[in-house]
Amino acid sequence: MALEFAVLDVFTSKPFRGNPLAIVRVPSEVGLSQAQKQAIAKEFNLSETVFLHQQTETDVQNREARIDIFTPIAELPFAGHPTVGTSNYILHHVKLETARTLVAKAGRLPFQAQGDGVLLSVPHNVHIHAQPFSDRDFGHYPVVSIVKGMNFILAQLPDLEALAKPTENLLGTANTYTAKERLDEGWRDGIVNTYYFVDLGTQEDGTRNLRTRGLGSREDPATGSAASALSSYLTLSEGKGGPLTRSYHITQGVEMGRRGDIHVKVVLEENRREIKEVFLGGEAVPTSEGKIQIPSL
Repeated sequence: MALEFAVLDVFTSKPFRGNPLAIVRVPSEVGLSQAQKQAIAKEFNLSETVFLHQQTETDVQNREARIDIFTPIAELPFAGHPTVGTSNYILHHVKLETARTLVAKAGRLPFQAQGDGVLLSVPHNVHIHAQPFSDRDFGHYPVVSIVKGMNFILAQLPDLEALAKPTENLLGTANTYTAKERLDEGWRDGIVNTYYFVDLGTQEDGTRNLRTRGLGSREDPATGSAASALSSYLTLSEGKGGPLTRSYHITQGVEMGRRGDIHVKVVLEENRREIKEVFLGGEAVPTSEGKIQIPSL
């Protein structure tokens, strides 16, 4: 038996830019094992593959769609470009009117149309770690989790020339999935990537422009979870003054020839010490579709 799939480029309106995403549709009569999902994700060999499950009657009533997110190596509780891509797919391409919330391992993600793209409410439990790599020359950079399992070293660089130089995760490519043991107790799960960034200043409307690169086990053209973590960290660290709602435009993937445009909005609680809401937005464009065999394992 074969499963239908579509590939979309996410955080872009132009094919062959942004971050590619495979979306595999799973009928209700098909029970895929974790090993089969992992094998399919490894076969696509993209940064992430989403498994979009056919809705149950309860899902239809709740206007929900259940998803699983896999890298070629492991399952993730949440990731930005897979959820933004899947929301675009549901809203603008298959036009599934009975779904307006994604249900991932990290929680529920309501979404709505925003122009030709989507605006997604991101599950968040922002945690700033206590300098887990203080014995390394990059130990001064903050390490931030947007949710448990999605962890990022936020490395600010002085200019775009410096941004073009990194070639790998500060921890080393091989340590992307093992460095979690250095994180704070209770947070030792998932990946630790490096998110390099340059602050390009603020537009007249208050939107802050950032240029970024994301490196983990490979370079990622556009990383919504890292963009959410970075925007949340900047909002919290500078939250004593200014508005409760901050907007960010993150441009990523330029050095790879796959520019993506990520939009994040962070809303502070009235006490300015906690984050109330995080919204992630962007477009997506289909590039291919077909069928993939279910692996016999």
